[in-house]
Amino acid sequence: MIQSAAALKRAAVSLSSTAGAMGKTEQKQSAESGDPPTGPEGEGVDRAFDLWLRRGLHQLYDTVAKEPVPEDLLRVIEEDRTSRDEE
Repeated sequence: MIQSAAALKRAAVSLSSTAGAMGKTEQKQSAESGDPPTGPEGEGVDRAFDLWLRRGLHQLYDTVAKEPVPEDLLRVIEEDRTSRDEE
């Protein structure tokens, strides 16, 4: 589960960084599709939303991510790893 929390963090960071890295082509397509143009106000709203989402996800899932992985699940993973090595 700890890896899941890290994956969520990477996804949130990835989404916020790709939104700011859109090229002119993507911005033009976005504007043509009816989405409001992204300007200084839009970027502030996006950052506020990213912050709200990140905090909400942490509030919901941090306690779960800190729980130890059940022994049964670890055993199943190890058995699968062993069976793949034998093939």
